[in-house]
Amino acid sequence: MMRTAKENGEGNESGRTPVVINIGYLFGAIMLVVYFGMAYLLLLTDLFKEVFNPVLRYAFGFLFMIYGVFRAYRFIKYKGYR
Repeated sequence: MMRTAKENGEGNESGRTPVVINIGYLFGAIMLVVYFGMAYLLLLTDLFKEVFNPVLRYAFGFLFMIYGVFRAYRFIKYKGYR
């Protein structure tokens, strides 16, 4: 029968298991913030007013928002990674 490291008395001294962060999960969460942040900046602020004409600004803003919703759905469905 296989025994775990905790049962063998091995492991760290505090008795807690180390925290493992999945880099795909972290990257997915950061990119969600970027997508929704860009949608907010394009749609609701005047930051890009001189850079884009209004039609392009709103089109790209809605595009970022729709893609952010799609990525958020997949992020939640697959729990951040496939």
